[in-house]
Amino acid sequence: MSAPLYPLKFKPLPVERVWGGDKLKKLVGQSTQPDGRIGELWVVWGDLEVENGAWQGRTLRSLVAGNPEAILGEAAANAPDALFPLLVKLIDARETLSVQVHPTDSYAQSHEHQPFGKSEMWYVLEAEPGASIVHGLSRPTTPAELRHALDSGTLGELLNYAPVTRGDTIIIPAGTIHALGEGIMVYELQQSSDLTYRLFDWNRQQVGGVRRELHIDKSLDVARMEPIPTHKVRPLEIQEAGYTRQFLCACSYFAAELLKAQSAIVQRPAHRFHILTVMEGSITLRSRGAGSEGLTLQSRESVLVPAGLEEYEIQPAGDGYSVVKGYVPDLRADIVEPLLAAGARTDDILQLGGDPERSDLRRAVDFH
Repeated sequence: MSAPLYPLKFKPLPVERVWGGDKLKKLVGQSTQPDGRIGELWVVWGDLEVENGAWQGRTLRSLVAGNPEAILGEAAANAPDALFPLLVKLIDARETLSVQVHPTDSYAQSHEHQPFGKSEMWYVLEAEPGASIVHGLSRPTTPAELRHALDSGTLGELLNYAPVTRGDTIIIPAGTIHALGEGIMVYELQQSSDLTYRLFDWNRQQVGGVRRELHIDKSLDVARMEPIPTHKVRPLEIQEAGYTRQFLCACSYFAAELLKAQSAIVQRPAHRFHILTVMEGSITLRSRGAGSEGLTLQSRESVLVPAGLEEYEIQPAGDGYSVVKGYVPDLRADIVEPLLAAGARTDDILQLGGDPERSDLRRAVDFH
């Protein structure tokens, strides 16, 4: 890795899904435009190719393998085989997704021989009136009851439906039964895994009349069988010099913040990589390693800032802007301490991890 570090923009990967729409096509180059519906657009992931600067054409995986600490920073210590631990995607649900559940790390490793399970979060970009998601069960249930509901066609009676609107944040730990509803577009930050166990797919048929595979036994192995008391995260906001910092969610695997500003702001990774995704407006990103030209990003474009960069500046390319910043946190130093210093209540901090009783933040709060 002889070139200086700089912010990395990747060639996005469009993924066709039977439930997808056409809203993401404008973010895909004509040379990679798929024929069918685009359900997902993967924008930061280990196997994507860099499309800017000295490392153009290199995959993120190869860059991490060459110098994990420069790219991952402190996250390198817990990254198996120096793998990039996160995946950022945009999802366009023209139709409702399957009712599904994702495994934990331990289940993924023991049953799938894969390094990561899949916990994830959604930040709602668009939602049609009346849109909702499935998020957990409506009452305590046993695996036998859930299987009977599948066999008898009464699963809908056991699902919890939560309405969503633009700007909502939902955290989905591994084991959560869930489904993204129709008419919703989300930003998704998740562990780097595509392990999905489909519990039910609404009897939907693909081209040719074939139904997609279900994974009922594995779903029942990993699913949480009691209701989830918290469906939406209540973001916590603090004022920094020149901008607003809104904590969207936090767990052991990732944290997400929404940065809102009218003028230039400086960020210091402090040995953590940052994934920036523009939500509103457009920005120009400048860093010591990127030279004086900078990198301009439009709405819903993303970039990875390597952990080895000491600082970078986000400048507005027009009026005000908002950017989601995703990263692997030190829960105490990055989340708990700044929020407590700003006067946040302990209970409000805990719910950033979803269910307060199971929140990964509990240990960090108790330690403090």
